[in-house]
Amino acid sequence: MYIFKQAKLAMLDFDKYQELLKTKLSKAIFYALFFIIIFNVIFSSIPFISYYVKTKGFDSFVEKYVPDFTVENSKVVFDEYSKVETPLGITFIYDDKENNAITEEDKKDVDDIILKVTPTYIISSTLNINVQLAPILETFNINEKADLANIKLLINIANIFAFLLLLVSFSAMDIGSLLVFTVLVSLSCKIYNLKLTFKDILKLTIYVNTMPYILSFVFSLLSFPMPLLIYVGMVIAYLTFILKNMSNNNKNKTQSN
Repeated sequence: MYIFKQAKLAMLDFDKYQELLKTKLSKAIFYALFFIIIFNVIFSSIPFISYYVKTKGFDSFVEKYVPDFTVENSKVVFDEYSKVETPLGITFIYDDKENNAITEEDKKDVDDIILKVTPTYIISSTLNINVQLAPILETFNINEKADLANIKLLINIANIFAFLLLLVSFSAMDIGSLLVFTVLVSLSCKIYNLKLTFKDILKLTIYVNTMPYILSFVFSLLSFPMPLLIYVGMVIAYLTFILKNMSNNNKNKTQSN
């Protein structure tokens, strides 16, 4: 596939950059989008994969971390007050009384985020949640623990929406970063007296970001995000070698003529 051939040239062969600049702009843009979308699909999937690994899915989560309850007069009835730690970094507090606020008793021995469920409200000061339960119970016809299966589809849709939102946001940020780097590439070309069209500058920007972008992705997967200064430094280092090479080639052609 030409994408991987171009990636190899962009990362390892400075002499081939003038050949890369002959690539059609549409192919260069597809090259950039290929890596941006693939990497961000993987990166955006991580929180959801982690959630599934930790919880074993919605049904298992409900079974393990939600106590039995019934609904009477649009109010949730628990047998007793309880605190349940979850692997999501959230402690659920199920209060059998209408204490519709986070109390000192709730905070006692709890280091995680608190999500409190009372007979009439779902509350979390950290997550800025204060939602009445009655409309939820009526909308999804929830009368007991087993009926929580009625919101499973909604949870799945919300997860898909959240995934797409992350994917679009991260991809837009990466595309925006590329456009910002065109300014750096353009200024660098002027320093070396290289007259490139905007199309060539855009293509050069795409290819010169290949190695830093791939390394940044790998380090992010390893939970060691690459500092911006190192990323920019790598781009500048690549530009220096590439533009020097292009400038020398132009001088050699001029002398030979």
